[in-house]
Amino acid sequence: MSQYNLEELKILNQVLFALFVVADFALFLFFKSNAFPWFALLGAGIGLAIIVLCWTGTKHMYFIASLLVCTFLFSLVYNWHTIVH
Repeated sequence: MSQYNLEELKILNQVLFALFVVADFALFLFFKSNAFPWFALLGAGIGLAIIVLCWTGTKHMYFIASLLVCTFLFSLVYNWHTIVH
């Protein structure tokens, strides 16, 4: 496997891991509460991004960016009925 392929797999792994972490936590929050706690989801996503940024610097920037984007998107998805009405 070439170095280029290995780097692309690492980036893909970071993006998918961020997606799965946020999706699982959002689903947990959705099932555990009557009204979806969107502020808890945003706080957890932003907090985890800050922690990873402080620990690793810009080494895992794809994970951090994907984490923030997925947090925002899942917050919109699970609160869509509240935003529209």
